[in-house]
Amino acid sequence: MRSSFRTIVVSTLTLILSSTLASAAEVRVLSVGSTQIAAKAIEKTFDAVILSVPAMDSHDEAGDLAPMSRVALARVGVAVVVKEGGFVPDISTPEKLKATVLAARSLIYTDPATPNTSGAITGAALAKLGILDEIKGKTRHAALTVGGELVAKGEVELGFFNLSEIPKGVTVAGALPGPLQGYTVYEAAVLSKGSTDQAATAFVKYLASAPAAAHWEAPSWARAISFDTALTSSTRDQLQ
Repeated sequence: MRSSFRTIVVSTLTLILSSTLASAAEVRVLSVGSTQIAAKAIEKTFDAVILSVPAMDSHDEAGDLAPMSRVALARVGVAVVVKEGGFVPDISTPEKLKATVLAARSLIYTDPATPNTSGAITGAALAKLGILDEIKGKTRHAALTVGGELVAKGEVELGFFNLSEIPKGVTVAGALPGPLQGYTVYEAAVLSKGSTDQAATAFVKYLASAPAAAHWEAPSWARAISFDTALTSSTRDQLQ
């Protein structure tokens, strides 16, 4: 996720440093929506990181993460968006989504070859509908910034993006119908080359705590974020 995800992280960081730690501390947290950017940035010195699961797995295997520090945070679903002020289609069922996509003059989503992303989820959903090849000629792939701008300008009719990072100038028609929905799963971990101070560990543990759930599930994120309590409780037990 981009700015909205980072905002939540910064807010939570402020909260933990002010209410949980006895003394002031600085925790340098790397939180980005693009795992490729994250992979490069991890070469710098950070204390903790927030990434999607595939990227976290890679860094765990490479020894970049402190042992037993990974915690599951949240999962984000995909939504269909249209130009703000324009016609908002009904996509509440797989059949209605299929009809909408077939009738649309164009659609756009991120690269489906990148695993555990909105593009991969969208591509899988369209494949399940059996129309992936049929709509190939009117489908474009682009990063969120470019794709969102094209939809906002009306140059592309439908966009498929994570609910947590809806760009300006568009309206959410709805989330992908249940049978077609998929999720990008995010985790946090302490970096092995970061600070050895307990603040970093405390921060990561707090992100996965029950009190933090309210931040992940804030009203504006109600349809975007699902706090993964089952996974986090197990991980917290291992860290305590």
